[in-house]
Amino acid sequence: MPEPKSKRSPAGIAVLSWMVINVVFFLLELTQFNDTADLNNSIILVLMLVSIAGLGSMRKLGAAFATFGLTYAFSFNAFNVVYFPQVSFLNGVSAIINAIAIVYMFWSIFANRFR
Repeated sequence: MPEPKSKRSPAGIAVLSWMVINVVFFLLELTQFNDTADLNNSIILVLMLVSIAGLGSMRKLGAAFATFGLTYAFSFNAFNVVYFPQVSFLNGVSAIINAIAIVYMFWSIFANRFR
């Protein structure tokens, strides 16, 4: 039997991979770097976990939630770049990648790539 073709594009897989990297990073923030006082780390961790499941379902609601999670992470990174210059490189790179992922997600949603 022929294999069913996946509807995920390489860019969609890259966005999912970026979300997994974000989950790992924020897990490290909460455990190894002991930054539990910042509630945003926990919020972004939960948003990314739910967004991975939502984006994996290939539904519009999941894609919209993933876009929201990426936007929240972008705003958190942009805030850190502006107000904490000592950590601006890592947060700057993360903000740029999140911005690219957000644009791709909006483009995909409006191009009806999701059911």
